[in-house]
Amino acid sequence: MFCDIKDQLDNPTVRTIMAASAYDPSPQAMEQKAVEFRRHESWQIYGWVENDEIVGVCGFEVHKDYVEILNIAVAENIRYHGVGGKMITALWKKYEMTIEAETDDDAVDFYRKRGFSTTATQKYGVRRWTCVLAALKSLDQETDKERQARIYPVILSEYNPAWPEWYAEEKNNLERLMGTENIARISHFGSTSVPGLTAKPTVDILLEIKDDANVSKLIDALSSPEYICLNPPDMPTPPPHLMFLKGYLPTGFAEKVYHIHVRYPRDSANHAVIWDELYFRDYLIAHPETAAEYAVLKTKLHKDFEHNRDGYTNAKTAFIREVTEKARGL
Repeated sequence: MFCDIKDQLDNPTVRTIMAASAYDPSPQAMEQKAVEFRRHESWQIYGWVENDEIVGVCGFEVHKDYVEILNIAVAENIRYHGVGGKMITALWKKYEMTIEAETDDDAVDFYRKRGFSTTATQKYGVRRWTCVLAALKSLDQETDKERQARIYPVILSEYNPAWPEWYAEEKNNLERLMGTENIARISHFGSTSVPGLTAKPTVDILLEIKDDANVSKLIDALSSPEYICLNPPDMPTPPPHLMFLKGYLPTGFAEKVYHIHVRYPRDSANHAVIWDELYFRDYLIAHPETAAEYAVLKTKLHKDFEHNRDGYTNAKTAFIREVTEKARGL
């Protein structure tokens, strides 16, 4: 439930959550923030309540044509469970207007993952981001396809050195869930595997399972709601025709997002396979100038395909094919 909590500005829980999104989280600064909310009649502060407990706080101001988020934060023990996205969706449903926010480098991906367009500006001598979620139509009028395009946009981020750590974390998780006896090899590929490369913050994992692995048990092991299993006709891939998504919440992306591509390590003639994606990855790592060219292409395409993930992927195909053929020496 998303409800007005302006009369609870002295609540220690509310102040603790608010402090998580503040530049200065000190008690003195939080007291001053409470004073400001009381002084400005147009400033609203709502809380997300679950099981009679406030777990999220969103301060905002309603203008004539848009809603401005002043601060948004979630209780530490429930972060990365979609509460922030739920509050933004609730705001949109309540006012059906464009939502705007200003943030820094650390928090900009939170807004990107929830469908906001982001523009860099300079303020106070540092880089800031203006984030805008346009209200194109009432949420009640959105089709499923339009909603998915809005909440799962193409996001491009500067290289994050934590991405290899995300991969290692999920690799360990897959080994635990499946058992190493069923796995032939696990590999990190895609742009997040190339140091320094601008990328969608989605970790691509190639999971090669042994020929005698029980696919039905694999599907059961990687079960919903945490994993989403795609198979034909949704996602035709090389045998065993499986792909798993992780980090797709009902309100947008989680902090960590994974695409897990499941394949056999050998082809129909029983030859060991080195997949194109691994050739492409290794070539970009060995040729920084080609990786830089790829980054420029992705940035250019992002402008046209921010809310068209399939179009964005298809538009990169020719470049990827050309580089892969070079890598294979064809």
